[in-house]
Amino acid sequence: MSGQTFIFCVGATKAGTSWLYDYLNSHRECQLPAVKELHYFDALEHGSGAWHRKQLEERLDGVRARLAAEDTPKPHQKRLLKDGEDWLNTFDGETRDDAAYLSFVQKAAGDAKLIGDFTPAYGMLKEATFRAMAGLTDTVRFVYLMRDPVERIWSNIRMVAGQGGRAALDAKIKGVLDGTATNILERSNYRRTLNRLNAALPREMFHIEFYERLFTPDAIARLCAFLGITHEPAQFDRVVHRSVSADLPAAQRAQLQAALKPQYNFVEKFMGELPSEWTQKMVSV
Repeated sequence: MSGQTFIFCVGATKAGTSWLYDYLNSHRECQLPAVKELHYFDALEHGSGAWHRKQLEERLDGVRARLAAEDTPKPHQKRLLKDGEDWLNTFDGETRDDAAYLSFVQKAAGDAKLIGDFTPAYGMLKEATFRAMAGLTDTVRFVYLMRDPVERIWSNIRMVAGQGGRAALDAKIKGVLDGTATNILERSNYRRTLNRLNAALPREMFHIEFYERLFTPDAIARLCAFLGITHEPAQFDRVVHRSVSADLPAAQRAQLQAALKPQYNFVEKFMGELPSEWTQKMVSV
């Protein structure tokens, strides 16, 4: 691993991780698995490996169907199928083998300066797991993206419930407010993730960026410098995983903002201030 940096992008969901993965995956000094989210460490910690394997198997079945129907298969489809099958053969969903995991990520990396794993669910891992990840190889870096908590949750809700119409959206908002939509809430727990990262790692090992500022040359320059790679131009107008379009009524925004106030307060204290892009959207509560 001499000269290579291993990046873990640990979230948050709906905060630009897929866009950043695409940017780095096309970077001439990077080589990332075609399977963006490997779910290795969270499967081991949470016992969710069987579920993640099933999700990947179903995704690969869809790729096979598309390959069979197309006269000219796209290179990324064939690479996804190969990497997906290799990953299923590497990790059974429950047996820890860090050497096999690392070998899989290194595969075909050649002399790439940067390799790694983009799994936003890692943001929910425990401090001890972060510490183990940090010792995986010689040079490890963590990236954590944050988005205005209300906007992040609203995007997450539109992604999982948007096709069900307004009733489904309202039901998910109610679930967030009454605490039953636990998965959506957990992914907005910036306080937990940053406290655990801060306790497990030296500050110079993790980089924080705001979603609202990610799509700028300055943010990408900062990130590339942190990762030790050349700053290359990015396609800032590229949209990845667009959620269903829907307005968030002011009353519901106010309710979500009040419920997430501890997160706003923590980020302000941890970062020294809240980004203006967050405060401009706040309503009086």
